[in-house]
Amino acid sequence: MKNINMVIDIGNTHIVMGFYSNTEILYSWRLNTDKAKTEDEYFSIIKQLTDDRKLILSQINKVAISSVVPELTRIFFHLTKKYLKCDVEIVNAYSELGLKFPVEDPGFIGADLIVNAFAAMSKYNANCIICDFGTATTIQLVGKNGYFFGSIIAPGVITSAKNLFDSTALLSNIQLKKPEHLLGTTTTNALLSGIITGNSFMLDGFIKAIKKEYKYLCPIKTIATGGIAELICKDSKEIDIIDKNLTLGGLNLICCK
Repeated sequence: MKNINMVIDIGNTHIVMGFYSNTEILYSWRLNTDKAKTEDEYFSIIKQLTDDRKLILSQINKVAISSVVPELTRIFFHLTKKYLKCDVEIVNAYSELGLKFPVEDPGFIGADLIVNAFAAMSKYNANCIICDFGTATTIQLVGKNGYFFGSIIAPGVITSAKNLFDSTALLSNIQLKKPEHLLGTTTTNALLSGIITGNSFMLDGFIKAIKKEYKYLCPIKTIATGGIAELICKDSKEIDIIDKNLTLGGLNLICCK
């Protein structure tokens, strides 16, 4: 009997896949995004990963996909139809999720923002600021009634750091970690302060400003998600919850609708 949902979040840098039984996440994997791979090549990777965990692909009941890479949206849609032979939902601003938008045509809003807004609304039943640390850092405000107030898109932490390293001949890549002090006494510590602490300050500054502008919505719950969320938000004064699986969990909720 089919009883597993497969969820896929396709970003510009990584593809994150999760497998759920009801609301329980069984496994998740993170792959590098590669637009050159075919549906057959991606399926081969999925098959190997699931075989290693003894997941039976014929038990997949539904697939939900969130994607900001149109070429891979098509590849994973065809992969699902060809190999998994189950229902698939491509999530976008036109999906019937109970969200409301301040613009007539919300099609420009990224699928990741849509899924996170729906996930926060469904899971926390509160006015929420959601901060997602991916290729870009996004900050959005969604009301508990599903109203999407808008978003901020800033350069991603890892993307910015990589660009700095690539363009500065005397610097080599360093491991991102929390700096010991605000002021660095070595080049590495100075960079870590600028990258990690600087993004934490930026985040808190935006959250404070949003709360001030939309004070009539308070209390507002603040949620952080994404692979690097814990590193950036560990010392944040404004983040209430770090929910690493917010996006995958939202996609699973969409499968269960």
